[in-house]
Amino acid sequence: MTDNKLEKLRQKINEVDDKILDLLAQRASVVSEIGMHKDTNKTVVDLDREQTILNRLLHKTKGEYSKDTIIRIWRELFQASSKLQISSDSLIQTKRSINSIKIYKGGKSSVVGKNNIIKLSSNESSLGPSSSIAEIGNLKNITNSMNRYPEISGLTLRKEIAKLNNIDPHRIILGCGSDETLLFAALSFCKDGDEIIQAEHGFEMYPIIAKIVGATPKYAKEDRRYKVSIESICDQVTEGTKLIYLANPNNPTGTYLKRSEIVKLMQTLPKQVVLVLDGAYTEYVLEKDFDKGFSLTEEFENIILTRTFSKCYGLAGLRIGWCYASSYVASILNKVKGPFNTTFISQEMAIAALKDQDHIEKVVNTNIEVKTWFENELKQLKIQTRPSVANFSFVETTQDQAEKIANHLLENGILVRQLESYNLPHCLRITIGTKKEMEMTIKSLQKLI
Repeated sequence: MTDNKLEKLRQKINEVDDKILDLLAQRASVVSEIGMHKDTNKTVVDLDREQTILNRLLHKTKGEYSKDTIIRIWRELFQASSKLQISSDSLIQTKRSINSIKIYKGGKSSVVGKNNIIKLSSNESSLGPSSSIAEIGNLKNITNSMNRYPEISGLTLRKEIAKLNNIDPHRIILGCGSDETLLFAALSFCKDGDEIIQAEHGFEMYPIIAKIVGATPKYAKEDRRYKVSIESICDQVTEGTKLIYLANPNNPTGTYLKRSEIVKLMQTLPKQVVLVLDGAYTEYVLEKDFDKGFSLTEEFENIILTRTFSKCYGLAGLRIGWCYASSYVASILNKVKGPFNTTFISQEMAIAALKDQDHIEKVVNTNIEVKTWFENELKQLKIQTRPSVANFSFVETTQDQAEKIANHLLENGILVRQLESYNLPHCLRITIGTKKEMEMTIKSLQKLI
């Protein structure tokens, strides 16, 4: 192509850009007029209307721009339009998605005026960590090491994880809790305007992470058993979908997807969509059709499996977790992981915890034993539970009864989680504590029912 021909084409681009600017000015004028008719005391954002616009445009789109590019361009227009309609006293502004985040609060951890509480609201391990952890907790050794950085990528810990699970240490990425590895995935694969899918009643952090990276959360419906189906997930997939978060088992419902269902999902999904399978409660599951292993990463390049030391291993206070993926995906995740993102204390204690698998077996067996007893006792009190394969019971009742139960237990210093923030106000999630704690919970409920 001659320089003269190239210059003429560039001039055509300039002319098109000028027309686009004129059209944008017209659009902004109409948007501003619409804003005058909106209630400024409420949010001006109408997500349903925006989705309708996108659906119409995707149906009409022509040319060579990909549909996910069209989605991102128009979502940027939506962002700009909302700014035209919102008046703010501050010059400091952020992404629209950040403004809509509801800060994660988690389960209650204290009761005013009560010192001896029973905390059954955050799914922590009631048995705590392995006793071998205490051997590391020498204060002098810890303080002597505080002025030094930990291993930059926790290689020693990664090798221990790999040895236990017969996997490749170079495909393991450590995180400050598995929550951080969930964020790594969104940072790696999502841009402003992309979409992230999760189950209707999935972990509260998923939509928060989506909004942090500027993505739009979308929700796959669950059935009457509170289980998400492969079909409902695929129904939400569009050209803008980049990531899917699924907790397996799910928090807070305790349901799970079989390995065969995960395989079916992976075979159905477009290859550019990455599935993040959050396995925070994996160790607790004993069902034979549940996959505890990592072979899925050998079959599918676009899957990330996460694990944590916060639950069964009893190290929630140390904030350490990890994920495993294909070599290609792991190499991308490592690019967004900050250096020294886990402490030397958490690394050392996680290594010690891994070496005591007898303790893990005890934790799992005790959880099953106490949960079975507890749910039988609830049944005697006419309190219905749904099947849960994790370390908590999922109670389904009415909203009024759920409030009564939660408030009554709170007055007795027993903290459980009413699930309003999950749009399940008629349900409760009750962590399985020690046998004594659950006996005290039943005795308290006997006074109410």
